[in-house]
Amino acid sequence: MKDRNHLIFRGISQAFSFKRTFKELTSMEMPDYIVLFVMIVAQVISYITTNIFDLYSNISLVVGIFTILNLILVNKGRLTNYLWGTLATIFWLVLAIKSHLIGDIFSQVFYLIMQFVGIYFWQKNLEIYKGEVGKGEVVPRKLSKRNAIIIVIVFIAIYWGVLITSKRLNGQQILLDASLFPLGIVAMILMACSYRAQWISWILIDFINVLIWYNNWKTPFQGGSSTFGMFILQIIMLLNCIYGAFIWLNKKAK
Repeated sequence: MKDRNHLIFRGISQAFSFKRTFKELTSMEMPDYIVLFVMIVAQVISYITTNIFDLYSNISLVVGIFTILNLILVNKGRLTNYLWGTLATIFWLVLAIKSHLIGDIFSQVFYLIMQFVGIYFWQKNLEIYKGEVGKGEVVPRKLSKRNAIIIVIVFIAIYWGVLITSKRLNGQQILLDASLFPLGIVAMILMACSYRAQWISWILIDFINVLIWYNNWKTPFQGGSSTFGMFILQIIMLLNCIYGAFIWLNKKAK
């Protein structure tokens, strides 16, 4: 138990370290910086072109930038992605509550908890394979067929439960929205355990989010500058997922 506690505390201290964050953001390769630049520029442009700078628009911009930093570090398998992931999740939760997306609210609460679960397992991965990876990047793992079947069953069960709950709570776009929570559970568990298969879930999540936030943006009651910013962010995240999947699939897996 003491070893586990020490591991999580070491992981948190490293993930939230300003020194390590700076080092990991400044030690990437040129394609990473190009992707990072394009994502941030697209997010800022979408914020400016709305010409509405209210509280939720500002929160949307913050979520976008924090999420982009989180994504680029996940692509590289860097531990400090969890710093930006924690911050982005907290702000995203505010927007999900505003838009009354029940499934997304469940997802963000779960994501917040899983940031610290991920820190523990990524720190463990880094310490186990320290001699094999000189850049401080986690080593990807392959998912067995048995575990894949279990994950599909878990997804179906949770999806059904969230679907019923969303319907009773008068949630919006429940067929799409209800899939986010179970997909998020699958993606975060796979990510925490460093499985390459996580990218299948992330791509599905981002594709569904593109549809959801597009509908929000076009709906008079839900629409606005904050929803437009989130819509652009989903497109950026989807494109980044494809890039991240490419990186992880080209790494040697255990």
